[in-house]
Amino acid sequence: MAGDDEFDAIVAGLTGASAASAAPGIAMVLTPVASAPALAGLCAMSGLRCKVLPSSTGAVAAIELVPSDDPFAELTPSAPAEAAELAGAISRLTHAEVVLLVSKLGTDVGGETGTSGQLTAWKYDHGELTGEASPGLVLAAVDGVVEDVILGVVALRDVAGAEDTGAIPRWKAARMFTRGLRKRKP
Repeated sequence: MAGDDEFDAIVAGLTGASAASAAPGIAMVLTPVASAPALAGLCAMSGLRCKVLPSSTGAVAAIELVPSDDPFAELTPSAPAEAAELAGAISRLTHAEVVLLVSKLGTDVGGETGTSGQLTAWKYDHGELTGEASPGLVLAAVDGVVEDVILGVVALRDVAGAEDTGAIPRWKAARMFTRGLRKRKP
């Protein structure tokens, strides 16, 4: 049928355009945990694989998202599964509300030079999704390093002081967690 061919062409165009122009997405879990080593140790002991970044507004757990083969995945209003799992686990482990910030940006979209895409944000508390948040308001309230990474100005691997939780041995994770919890003496 002619209608089916036209639909297949549209889907092929969506897949080709997004594969060529989309940068890998980034998901960042913004936490109220003051110590990046404590969060990195907690994540490593719990088997959560991410990079933990130090930030003046609270430690941040970040992952690069795997591009989806489904051209319609971008159209759903929900968080990517791996990002939602990370945010839920961290909010459960820290017993605190966290914000999941997801960036799916690309360049030269639709034949125009520049950056375009979407930023989305959700709140998680005790492992459960509790609602959406305004990504603009979230970005206005966080440290510049978070903004630089989420907007693609700085690559996740290039952030100074970032800890890869998958590379931390269990004994070191426990030490990082306990040292990170100690109060600093004035």
